[in-house]
Amino acid sequence: MGELFGFLFRNKRAGQRAEWNKTKFVEERVKKTGFYEEKGFFRKEKVFQGRPIIGRDRKVDGGVYLGGSEREAVVVDGKKDPAIERVYQELIKRRKQAEIQRGESFKEGVLKEVWRLVSQVMPYNEQKVQEIEASLPEPDTKIYLSAFIGGGVCRHQALLTAYLLERLSEEKLVGGKVSVDRNYVPGEGGHAWVRYENSGGDVFILDSAQNYIGRLDEMSEERERWFYERPEDTNPKLKIIIRLRRMLLGE
Repeated sequence: MGELFGFLFRNKRAGQRAEWNKTKFVEERVKKTGFYEEKGFFRKEKVFQGRPIIGRDRKVDGGVYLGGSEREAVVVDGKKDPAIERVYQELIKRRKQAEIQRGESFKEGVLKEVWRLVSQVMPYNEQKVQEIEASLPEPDTKIYLSAFIGGGVCRHQALLTAYLLERLSEEKLVGGKVSVDRNYVPGEGGHAWVRYENSGGDVFILDSAQNYIGRLDEMSEERERWFYERPEDTNPKLKIIIRLRRMLLGE
């Protein structure tokens, strides 16, 4: 039954399973430190210390991201964290320069521009992240995303990437939908990346940590860096069921 609702995805190449639903583990861990649910008309909204929890297909700006284990709670807030707003303005500047210097439209190459910019301002640096975590007074302490500018890991890079794409979408500069996706593979650990679906329904993967950007449906087995496919990607008939379940249960 778990596989039916998209909790697990078996990679046929490797014969391994990727677990997609880590929500229940996060809930149990943080219940004593400010976790609760707001029951809306359509679905439950998971909230941690006053901020909605960022998850799959959830809004990024204004939310907080919790990992599968105790560590920092990353707050993404463009209004209260001016450093990530400056990154967004740098992105706009680069796209305008591309229009002037190379004659590109704003949308042309924008995904690669976002991916490249994130890799530059937030290179992968596990040591820096460990030092920041060690400086926190307790696990799951809230900290702004900009603390990881200059060095982060997959979750921080994914959050910044998603924030930039979400801002572009809100300002009608692109027409797609963005999600911070995460799963867990026994023996390999957890991983986070960005899934972007454009207005035409094409799905792109942006993963700075794995140095990968590309269309999901064009991945070959040799090129695949991670278990990026959602369970419903391999069985379209489950899409409606899974989306309804997420909407009602807040998963």
